[in-house]
Amino acid sequence: MKRGLWFATGFDTVESLVSFTRGWASNTQFNGGEDQEWQDFLEWLDEVKHELPLEGWHVKYLRDCGGDHERAALKFLDFAAEFVALRRKTPAS
Repeated sequence: MKRGLWFATGFDTVESLVSFTRGWASNTQFNGGEDQEWQDFLEWLDEVKHELPLEGWHVKYLRDCGGDHERAALKFLDFAAEFVALRRKTPAS
């Protein structure tokens, strides 16, 4: 059963995924936690994939996907899946 973006974020826009991830990261930080893997992912997305522009990934991906919010969100999630798969192949030192 396919669940839309709204299932996780409450809305059908790529901006809702941005808000979701920012809220999750802020909650983690404000509660004294740290998620190094999230930071590593953002660094990889920027330095390896060159897919973290200053305007925001969501702006670029929405433009790349012709205004299709679902495709833009899936583009981001595909990069996240690629990063996780690479990490599982090559354990961190």
